[in-house]
Amino acid sequence: MAGIIDINEGRRRVAAKKGFAPWSRRFSISFNENTSIRRLDNSVIGYLVRGGEDSAMALYELIMATKGLGPGMRFDYLDSESKMYVTDITLFLLDLIRFEAMYRLGWLDEYAFLSVPLVDLIANFKDQFSALRNSAPVLSQSHPLFRQYLAEYEGDRNVFLRKLIPEAIKTFCDNALQLE
Repeated sequence: MAGIIDINEGRRRVAAKKGFAPWSRRFSISFNENTSIRRLDNSVIGYLVRGGEDSAMALYELIMATKGLGPGMRFDYLDSESKMYVTDITLFLLDLIRFEAMYRLGWLDEYAFLSVPLVDLIANFKDQFSALRNSAPVLSQSHPLFRQYLAEYEGDRNVFLRKLIPEAIKTFCDNALQLE
């Protein structure tokens, strides 16, 4: 049984090494199989949090290399099913990156997904995380809009929180160096 665990751990390390190779070049930082969104530098969060083509390409690179689908620049050549799968994971990770920025600003309470290694979020997306991709953390009691947040129906709090994302991106990017 221990051999199976070692084989799985070895596969996980290889997937992480392949997945993070483009990021190591892009960001000039070392990553490993235990790198989670919570462990990313503010500079990396700041680069990814904005969304757009550059952010999407960086996430495609990570996801596609981790999943063995080739380099990120080959995204447009994937079959439709693979393209949709990579897009779903990209949007999920982008949400988590934005939640991390909000957390670092003190706007959100702890959110467990942010500490899960990226390689595990990607590898287990379909089985464990895709059903949860529309969930959201809780707004911090210290946030000025917390009372309004509480007044929302529980099902609408997710939407309320997501409406804060544009302001959070701007605030985070304006203050990223001060947060370190």
